Amino acid sequence: MKKVLFLLICLLLFLRPLAQAENTRIIDAAGLFSAEEEAVLSQTITRFQDETGMDFVICTSDSYHSESLQTLADDLYDNGGYGLDEDASGVLYFIDMYERIPYLSTTGAMIDYLTDERISAAHEASYDFLASGQYAYAAEQMIYSVYGYWEKGIPEGQYRYDVVTGQRLTARHKALTGSEILVCALIGLVAALLFTKSIQGSYTLKGNTYHYAFRENSDMKLTGSADDYIRTTTTRTRKVQASSGGSGGHSGGSGVHRSSSGRSHGGGAGRKF
Repeated sequence: MKKVLFLLICLLLFLRPLAQAENTRIIDAAGLFSAEEEAVLSQTITRFQDETGMDFVICTSDSYHSESLQTLADDLYDNGGYGLDEDASGVLYFIDMYERIPYLSTTGAMIDYLTDERISAAHEASYDFLASGQYAYAAEQMIYSVYGYWEKGIPEGQYRYDVVTGQRLTARHKALTGSEILVCALIGLVAALLFTKSIQGSYTLKGNTYHYAFRENSDMKLTGSADDYIRTTTTRTRKVQASSGGSGGHSGGSGVHRSSSGRSHGGGAGRKF
C-alpha cells in the first residue's frame, strides 16, 4: 500500500504544470497550498538548504493509509533520495489531512539537533496555523523552528536512544560555551606561567650571585618504562526503561528507529488538529 501511495504522489508531481514541477521538495498531494504559497515555501527551503547544508521536505496527503505516519514519512524521505550530504541529513514535514496529524521525520545530523523535546516544541509552534487551516503558514513556521534549533546547535546533554528497547546509543553531548572556553584558556595560561616560574625559581641561587641557564641546560631522558597490571574494576548501570516512542521519550534525548531501508531516523508526531 505504501508503495502505491508513493507512486501516486510522484505521479501527481509529474501531472502538475511545469511552473510548479521544479518544487521537488514540496509534495502537496492534498492540494493545501496555492501556487504563490508553494513558491514562497520553495524559496524558504532553498535558503534553509544554503544556510544549514541539510535538506527540508514538505509532504501533504488526504488519502487513507494503513501504515503509520512514521513509516510513511521515513519511506518518502528515503525513496525520494533527499539529503545534501553523505548522511542524507534533513527533515520531512508530513501533514496528514486524513488523520489530521502532523509528523516530523529527521535523518542524519538533524537527529541530533532535533531532540524529542524540540520536536514537540516545533509542532506546538505550528499548531495554531494547522488548526485554523493556514497550512502554508504552518509549514513555513516549521521551517523557521527547525532553522532556529540548528542555529542554537546540538543541545547540552543530547544523546540518541533506541525507541524500542530504550537503550542509549550515544554518550551525552558536551558543549562548551564561549565563556567556558575563555575560562579554560585563562586557567591553562596561568598554570603554564606558574609552572615556568616554579622551574625557573628552583634554579635561582640565593642572593642572585649566579644565574643558571635552565633553558639551555634542561634535558630529560626516559631510561625505562613498565606497564603493571593492578586491578580490574567492574561497574553496573541500571538499564534505561523502554520508551513508548514519539516525542518526549527521554529528557534531552533523540529517539531513533530503523526505516524499511535500514536507515536511522528520528521524529515524532504533533497533536491532532
